[in-house]
Amino acid sequence: MKRLLLLSTAFLLLWLPSACAVVGMDAFVADTDTADPGNSFIPIPAVYEVYTTIKNLGESGFMNHPEDLFLAPDDTVYVADGENNRVLQMTREGQVLRVITEGCGMKLKKPRGVYVHTDGSIWIADTGNLRIVTLNADLSDRKVYVKPDSSLLGANFTFDVQKIFVANTGYIYALKGANLIALDEANNFRGYLGADKVGFSLSRFLIRLFGSKSQIERTVKQEPASYSNFFIGADNMVYGILSNKNTAQIRKLNSVGTNTYPEETYGFTLPNRAAGAEKKELEPTFSDITVEDNGIITVVDRGTGLIYQYDQDGNLLCCFGGQGDAGGLFQIPVSIDADSEGYLYVLDYQNNEITVFKPTHFIQLVHQAVTLHGEGRYGEALVYWKQALEIDSNYALAHRGVAKIMGKQEDWESALRSYELANDREGYSEAFAEYRHEYFRHHFLLVVILAAAAVFCFVKLLALAKRKADQWADDVQMGRGLK
Repeated sequence: MKRLLLLSTAFLLLWLPSACAVVGMDAFVADTDTADPGNSFIPIPAVYEVYTTIKNLGESGFMNHPEDLFLAPDDTVYVADGENNRVLQMTREGQVLRVITEGCGMKLKKPRGVYVHTDGSIWIADTGNLRIVTLNADLSDRKVYVKPDSSLLGANFTFDVQKIFVANTGYIYALKGANLIALDEANNFRGYLGADKVGFSLSRFLIRLFGSKSQIERTVKQEPASYSNFFIGADNMVYGILSNKNTAQIRKLNSVGTNTYPEETYGFTLPNRAAGAEKKELEPTFSDITVEDNGIITVVDRGTGLIYQYDQDGNLLCCFGGQGDAGGLFQIPVSIDADSEGYLYVLDYQNNEITVFKPTHFIQLVHQAVTLHGEGRYGEALVYWKQALEIDSNYALAHRGVAKIMGKQEDWESALRSYELANDREGYSEAFAEYRHEYFRHHFLLVVILAAAAVFCFVKLLALAKRKADQWADDVQMGRGLK
């Protein structure tokens, strides 16, 4: 019977549209999933569907290894088309509106980043020319930023920035290599932002303390984890992703560079089934991050093509995408952004195309519930969580959301049921402790009476046992005396 059940389940999963199938890394397909407490795939309803794919740009030809895209305030798409030495502005459907090939007196050379300010100004990381070019909304020249004149920057420092954002404070944040650097409007260097801590190594410390000069020189300098991309959200927080780290890959930096995002492990570690692969497992290698106005965080993994979506508490909402040539799959996704309607745009470096995803009704319900819950509007959030559960009764995050709201309302019995359905042991334990405390508080007299009765019965039993024992001892003594 067990084998028959397993076979039936496997057959159903093969036919369900939300199942996850791993055929090999050259044909990796992962539809819509989320994770259980053990970080395993759990199929859920589709969260995004392919709206369109932008590749052939008509008279503008094709993109050639583009590296960055950005959604302007008016929802037009800007792309840094690196190998074609240009920046494109286009509509959601792929209609090219403008082609930018020069700025501030020079032709663009392998631009790797683009940003559009709320005032309409266009900021281009003109990487090949070692500068940042800024243009006004009408494409007239605005200003050029080059290597800052600062003693804090070494002689070998090159100003080959890859991505740009401008904060409301006026500071310009740029990704340079593995570091986030800050500049002001006057092109002054304002320091590095959010450098990761380097762990202590006893062996390295001892070598530096007692080793010879040659040993010290051979000691490998331990570098902090490097940033691969970043984004400034509507809350003015800097969201970054670390590329060479297994935990805390997603960071949320405040004004002083302190991470305020939960330091957990993000993304799935997947088996590498490619022929001749050196590594048996593929660790997540996030290439870009975007944050919608409602706080929803979306990251893309260039190694597997998977797209992960999280809330502000680090909870995984969904995972979709994968590697392949079919619609909705990628080869090397390098950039992601979202427009005001929640559409996701993913730029593929290898396929030279943009895939536009439209959110489904299910994920819109989840986003609404998460947003309202974060704002403390629990009654409204509960409505959306329940609607999401009507579509997928096994969606653990919705059960957990309902459980938390029931806890806020001190309905601990309902909270316990929802935590059980969510398979959340930690939440269940906390709710049970509250339920027990609440029960004792409301039934204090009954509890005291029962406890007193239990103690009384226990004492009586002990006394009875003692009498029986004494009687048995007397009987034994009398028996010996008779003998």
